[in-house]
Amino acid sequence: MRKVRIPSMLSDIVTSAITAVDDATFTECAACPACGGEVTAHDMRRKKFATVLEEGRRRQIHVFVKRFHCTDCGRLCYADSPFYPGTRMGIPVVDLCTSLIAQHPFHHAARILRSLSIVVDRGTLRNYAGRDDLPHPEVVEMYGIDIPRSIFELSVCSFRGSERTSVPGTEIFGSARLPPAQRAFLLAMGAGGKRDQGDEQKEKEERKTGHPEEDRRHR
Repeated sequence: MRKVRIPSMLSDIVTSAITAVDDATFTECAACPACGGEVTAHDMRRKKFATVLEEGRRRQIHVFVKRFHCTDCGRLCYADSPFYPGTRMGIPVVDLCTSLIAQHPFHHAARILRSLSIVVDRGTLRNYAGRDDLPHPEVVEMYGIDIPRSIFELSVCSFRGSERTSVPGTEIFGSARLPPAQRAFLLAMGAGGKRDQGDEQKEKEERKTGHPEEDRRHR
């Protein structure tokens, strides 16, 4: 595969943004999305967010998403989480894919992604291109490449602090211009301030003792 020349600064921005999400937890669910009923905690699931290249080796980036049980209809539902429906990767990664395939053939888009240290196969890009339900992300052009705004906002998150529960920037993360799924994702990354310490400790214990497995049905 011919390497695409991408400035190292741009690659660093993208990869630092994506890796900042590793092991983040998403635990908020106000009501059952199916019937609006009251929900109770069920378990925590580990989901793949992205695959990145580090020193030539693949690294899986994961997040933890809490599942809930509806006391009315009995269904299981997920907390507000960083995934568009029917996708296997996180919102910023999907945004990057859709912005690239809007401007480039699949094979060239895949090369650009790899030069940005993001691993996505052409089949996935082709699948995204055929979908009408994915939003068209707001982008910023850098060095001739359209980079989604969601990537830059995650990059701000990664540089402003290592504690995801205390990342500042409500004025950025709460922007009404973002689609609801993106807005929920970035707010969950810490825009609302620190979570209750008891909740945070409980989540850590769940991850240590619950041995969550990746939900393969979340595609």
